[in-house]
Amino acid sequence: MIMIAASPSEVRRKLLDKWDKGYYLKRYREIFPLSVPLGTITSRQMTDSYNDVRNWILTFQENEKIAPFLQWEEINHRLFGRNRIPRFLVFETPVDLAGFLNRTPEWNRFKESLKYLEQHDKRLVEWGEQHPLDILSIGKDLDRLVNLWTWMKTNPRPNIYVRQIDIPGIDTKFTETYKKILAEWLDATLPEEMIDHCYQGMVRFESRYGFQSKPELIRFRFLDPTLYWRGCSDITLPSAQFCSLYSDWEDIPVRRVFVVENDICALSFPPVENAMVIFGRGYHFEHWKSCAWLHQVDLRYWGDLDTHGFRILDQFRMIFPHTTSFLMDRNTLMQHEISWGNEPKPTTVELAHLTPDEAVLYDDLRYDRIRKNLRLEQEFIRFGKIEEAVTIA
Repeated sequence: MIMIAASPSEVRRKLLDKWDKGYYLKRYREIFPLSVPLGTITSRQMTDSYNDVRNWILTFQENEKIAPFLQWEEINHRLFGRNRIPRFLVFETPVDLAGFLNRTPEWNRFKESLKYLEQHDKRLVEWGEQHPLDILSIGKDLDRLVNLWTWMKTNPRPNIYVRQIDIPGIDTKFTETYKKILAEWLDATLPEEMIDHCYQGMVRFESRYGFQSKPELIRFRFLDPTLYWRGCSDITLPSAQFCSLYSDWEDIPVRRVFVVENDICALSFPPVENAMVIFGRGYHFEHWKSCAWLHQVDLRYWGDLDTHGFRILDQFRMIFPHTTSFLMDRNTLMQHEISWGNEPKPTTVELAHLTPDEAVLYDDLRYDRIRKNLRLEQEFIRFGKIEEAVTIA
């Protein structure tokens, strides 16, 4: 049998796939009338496989659902005379296509939702036409979501917890569910000065739009028993309290601070006079920016010996330029070859805040000059090496 470009079921399946991905809803204003080509029948095909061609034509002609949308072309064959060939399916409106695909309820909900949004803000209609699947996912929650957005728009940067929003039918879980959509609506409708663009992503929703959030916590250990607070060496404080721990340089008893990424390494860090160790959290240290007293101490950063370790060090130095790296040197790497591992997803970005020696080692790691995807995790460094480094630091 000859290969025909498309059967009725194949045509419908392809149209349905694009509909379910939101393609036709997103572009409904510009692509209708929609013409869907069905392929071309050549004279050679007619000559060699006339019965197959006739059967293919009949599959369209006898399909009651597809027949109303067929556009035909008449061709004249030297052996078989005039024949009508289906060339296109033509859907004049989105309503026609929705009906053909059994998606009329979806189309109606989409249009009703846009009409409802238009009653509140035309900018939300623009959003809805670009995010049709999101509109459909909201469903029966649309009225409540608009009420919540209206409250946030009317009360910008309220400096309260989301839990304190007092609207019937709105609870914290509802707000959490729709943070992404709320963020897009607020970005489209709030004045620029009401948005803090320093904060991105859903985990920064509260900071971006002026709500209070759970305080960032900083955990640290005093490495000198004379510094213990009421006998406690291991303490966790909200970042604001930690940053105001020492307000007067003359009163700061801590002279050295080690920032250590691995918790076990921080817990087992050896004693150091007039020192503390802070438990690092990777790239997440924006809340340290207001910690003025850290600029006055000997600050050491210890991360993994891999590309991301150096990238975190680089970003940390953007806040604290005087930071010295700790056990992130070539000698330490080469002395622990037996413990080398693999970095899953190395970075190759340019880093501007490394020392010359660090930059050379970073290049060797990102360009696989020593070994592909080389990584030395800090917990594999011998404890004796740590004790030695502390004494000469």
